[in-house]
Amino acid sequence: MQLAERMVRYAAIEAYRKRPLIIYATSTRPGVSAHMAGDAVREFVDQIDAIPAEKKEVDVLIHSAGGDGLAAWKIMSLLRERFENVGVLVPFMAFSAATLFALGADKIVMHPHASLGPIDPQVAMKQSDGTVKQFAYEDVGAFLRFLVTDAKITEQAHTSAGMEKLFSVVDPVGVGAAKRASELASSIGERLLRTHMTGEDKFQAKEIAENLNKTFFAHGDAVSRTRANELHLKIAEADPEIENLIWQAYVGLEAYLQLRIPFDPLQHYLSNPAAAATLVPLAPAALPANTPPQVATQIWQAIANLLFH
Repeated sequence: MQLAERMVRYAAIEAYRKRPLIIYATSTRPGVSAHMAGDAVREFVDQIDAIPAEKKEVDVLIHSAGGDGLAAWKIMSLLRERFENVGVLVPFMAFSAATLFALGADKIVMHPHASLGPIDPQVAMKQSDGTVKQFAYEDVGAFLRFLVTDAKITEQAHTSAGMEKLFSVVDPVGVGAAKRASELASSIGERLLRTHMTGEDKFQAKEIAENLNKTFFAHGDAVSRTRANELHLKIAEADPEIENLIWQAYVGLEAYLQLRIPFDPLQHYLSNPAAAATLVPLAPAALPANTPPQVATQIWQAIANLLFH
């Protein structure tokens, strides 16, 4: 879907909500996903500066599987410095760092199809064999609870053996990094909630952030609109008209970013007309039968260097 058609759908949201709209989407296309990161901060500065000074309210329609929680904090901080009221519109997906971002909104407008998610950070550690192991701090706690509660291991010697086994798989520094990342996620969540909570509500900020960080059994667990309300998030009341408008905006993004079509690098390469020239078979090459082996090796090496370097 071309930009002009998508802009019509964005304008319909602005007209209904009577405030400017910023779109923030990262690819969730299979094979070519992208994440929230610090490079978006500067782009948001341009978007904010383009909004007339008299506008004191703004909406951000977000679609993302997550990313850098600090980027979410920085972007929402920019918005809250500039605007008196910030709304976040979630047509389909706002997981992990995108959920953190949404916590900073005065109201979160969720489509019935939409999901938020836990904010427990995932830590990736490179292993000695070159592979990357991803885990969350809560995984470490779950292992320790298994030793004591399920396996009934209480003797110090056996507990120490279990810890040695754990640290043979995960570097102790990695466990420390996961702990700090978990504390940071809770801290960011609480700070974002406190940017708009008032009165007695402010005392719920820490509890809400901790619940989103520590009470889920899977990072990919989905938080529906009903569940988000149960967690005391600031969810807007159901409104079929705005829900339809944000869904149509998402469908436009989905088509433009090809989110339902798995990315095939070879197919993408072959779709370029110029690719055909690189796939023409080379004519057979032969050296004279009496070419000395050492010379033949040097010739073939030179040809290989020309072709592949």
